[in-house]
Amino acid sequence: MKRALVAAVVLLGIAMPRTVAAQTAPPTPQPDILQLVSQTPVVEPNAPLTVRLRVTGAPVGARLQLTLHPRVPTRSDFKAALTGKVSRSRVSTPVVVPAVPDASGIVVITAPTTDVQIEGVYPISVDLLSDKGAALDSLLTFMVRMPESRQFGPLGVAIVLPVGGAPSLRSDGTTTLDSTTAQAALSNASILEAHATLPITIVPTAETVDALDAAAAGELRQAVAGRQVALSPYVRLRPSEWLSSGLTTELQREFDHSTSTLRDHLAAPDLTTYVADDRSTPDALRNLHDNGVRSVVVPEAALAPLDDRVFNRTLTQPFSLTGVDGVQAAVADAALSAHSGETGDPILDANHLVADLAVLYFDDPPDKRAAVVAFPSERQVDPLMLDALLSALDPTTNRILQPITLTTLFSTVPRAGARGETNGRGTALTRTLTPAPGDNLSSFASELRTAEIDLASYRAMVTTDNPRPGEFDRRLLTAGSLDLSNGERNAYLDGVRTAIQAEIAKVQGPARQTINFTARDGVVSLTLHNATGYPVKALVRLQGDKLEFPGHENGLLEVTLTDEITRVSLNVRARASGDSPLDVTLSAPDGHLVIGHARITVRSTAFSGVGVVLLVGAGLFLAIWWLRHAIATQRERRRRLKHVAR
Repeated sequence: MKRALVAAVVLLGIAMPRTVAAQTAPPTPQPDILQLVSQTPVVEPNAPLTVRLRVTGAPVGARLQLTLHPRVPTRSDFKAALTGKVSRSRVSTPVVVPAVPDASGIVVITAPTTDVQIEGVYPISVDLLSDKGAALDSLLTFMVRMPESRQFGPLGVAIVLPVGGAPSLRSDGTTTLDSTTAQAALSNASILEAHATLPITIVPTAETVDALDAAAAGELRQAVAGRQVALSPYVRLRPSEWLSSGLTTELQREFDHSTSTLRDHLAAPDLTTYVADDRSTPDALRNLHDNGVRSVVVPEAALAPLDDRVFNRTLTQPFSLTGVDGVQAAVADAALSAHSGETGDPILDANHLVADLAVLYFDDPPDKRAAVVAFPSERQVDPLMLDALLSALDPTTNRILQPITLTTLFSTVPRAGARGETNGRGTALTRTLTPAPGDNLSSFASELRTAEIDLASYRAMVTTDNPRPGEFDRRLLTAGSLDLSNGERNAYLDGVRTAIQAEIAKVQGPARQTINFTARDGVVSLTLHNATGYPVKALVRLQGDKLEFPGHENGLLEVTLTDEITRVSLNVRARASGDSPLDVTLSAPDGHLVIGHARITVRSTAFSGVGVVLLVGAGLFLAIWWLRHAIATQRERRRRLKHVAR
């Protein structure tokens, strides 16, 4: 079944258009006539070479001519051959066959190799000629001829395969997995299962894994079983840009959430190995080291060039990095990964990549070395190319190239020496990072923090089993993706804040009202509404200069709204008669998100104790004064009468 799926993928890919490969003589070729279907990946001494070609639309009488050219001893010669600079001389007589395809459209050419006496990589030109000898189309492939000796071990080939694509989670919270990304994930899973014994390092985008349905996730999980899964953030991003913008905590959350997602849905990632981007700085790699990373793959473009006088061949051994202690590095060979999509013919691309690797092997067979083929994460690897590549690296037929994981590379290949040593002795080679300038994320950082504060406040309002904070959190994590524009990033952040406000709007505080007290103490009943459909925790803040709140002296009351309507009774004491305003604020428990505000008027008609005392005192004072005045008046009258009587 797995092989059938791979075959289906291959047949589907054959219909894909291609551009004509580099040619030795390109006299106005007609595209889409010749296409490489397969060929013998490596040829043992004196063994025949078989090339299978799809021929479409060839005129009657056309023929195919296969010509074997002298080997390319260096990578410079190999690169020149790719651009069409192939020697006109021939190693053997060209093989010519009629361009008459079988029922499936395939023409098979079998060429003897008895004239090839030296191991190496040999260019092969395949020309489609008319019955009169005019060139109609051509392509350039390579034959890898094995050495007769088995004295030396193979060159390690660490393939780094990204799995994922642009965000599937949209700014409005919906999920739409791009069909190309989904198909690539399924195709890669089928191909990896078909080559289950070959080691490979997977760099998955956790956001994509999150978006896969259960069946697709299961296929991918089975495909990566037993293989290395490298550490990666939740979405594609550049750590150096996040750190320089002060997003250290947020960056750690990206890695932590990715690790959790991959562990739950795919496989536990190797937290010690990371594939860096071309803008990685020493600060970024030190941050990764502080979090457990010990090995990194660095793009060639992000490193200062080596001294050609000491390193006159491609570096295929680990080294150290200036300013990044405790981390060993390997270079991702840009020329190797560039073969992906190079010609438009995925099978031909795979052949060029295998041939390039073979040239690396023949550079220095005795030493223990390894090359890193890190396919770029910004575009999908053609499944046809991946299948052809893994088939060509099968150890049962290829004894000079050995697929390995990054972990195996760093643990078995000796470090390069500063003076070109290849045996792991001498002072270790230390290379300097020269990253490309990073983007300024300061504006995004500010908006992200604002949205995070809102989310933290909302999270405090709900129970731990509520899924909404997790959904909002995923949208914030996704907002930092490299695949989004600045406007799209802001749309994610605004979408989260708007969604949180929409949830808050479903909760309502008490209405404005007036409550009468006939005594100093009374009860104020607050009616709170919750239309969210889930429990909400809130904080009631009470403020009133003329009021006291027995039992809640600080004016704070935590409530949990489990029903649609919740009534809260508050004991309130009026300090004076008359109207006293009571301000009630309903907010999240941390006070950041305000749900609502209302003013309640407490009207007290009771006399206060101080007033009664003053009133009674005043009455007594007046009574005593009046009594004393009356007695004095009576005495004065008697004195006057007595005086008149005399």
